[in-house]
Amino acid sequence: MRGARAMWDKTIRLINRTVENVTAVALMTMVIVVFWQIISRVIFSSSFPWTEELSRYLMIWVTLLGASIAFQYGAHIGVEVLVMKLNRKLRNAVQILASLCCLALFAILIVKGIEIVGKSMVQKSPAMTLPMGYAYLIMPISGVLMTLNLLDVTIKSVRAKEAKKE
Repeated sequence: MRGARAMWDKTIRLINRTVENVTAVALMTMVIVVFWQIISRVIFSSSFPWTEELSRYLMIWVTLLGASIAFQYGAHIGVEVLVMKLNRKLRNAVQILASLCCLALFAILIVKGIEIVGKSMVQKSPAMTLPMGYAYLIMPISGVLMTLNLLDVTIKSVRAKEAKKE
């Protein structure tokens, strides 16, 4: 059991570190592309059409990848003032219900995201002429990442509650 816990923790840390690095590279690329677009407008009085499109897709990817990482840091907003006024049993029930609602949303994101990716691979983006499926691929990817992080946070919460009881 202890080996499985260690393996799970190590795997989640590796996945999240990789996602954080990919997000940082995507954000840096987006900043460079937008800076290049501004400079080209000022110097050449014209910008490249692909810069706006690429920066838009990178923004979507950065946002959804960042949302998956936010679970680890407890950075998603919530209305805790109401939950904290409840007794311990009711508070746990509300947390379980919220987690189940999140899982349902993530399942929809994964299933519908896969459908959209499949259908949109034949459609090309206007400026870069890449298959639009690549832009939409972040939907199922982020759904899986958010599910993994939600499960990890839930497991850590249960472990902490068990440790308090002992």
